[in-house]
Amino acid sequence: MGAEDFSFYSQHIPAVFFMIRAKNDMMKSGIPLHLPYLVLDEQVLPLGASLHAAVAISYLAQQHYSVSSN
Repeated sequence: MGAEDFSFYSQHIPAVFFMIRAKNDMMKSGIPLHLPYLVLDEQVLPLGASLHAAVAISYLAQQHYSVSSN
């Protein structure tokens, strides 16, 4: 059985865990994750992708890698 225990990893390497939650009452999307009745409001996906891209760009910039905005 899997788990979301990233605290184990963060004891050994720097780590971060984001939870992006979106509730759409019209879609009944308030059902918790990991249940077979989960309804995902896909309108939140661009927000999550943007967040992860921004974190990656910030990390690379701090490591003095060249980051283009193309």
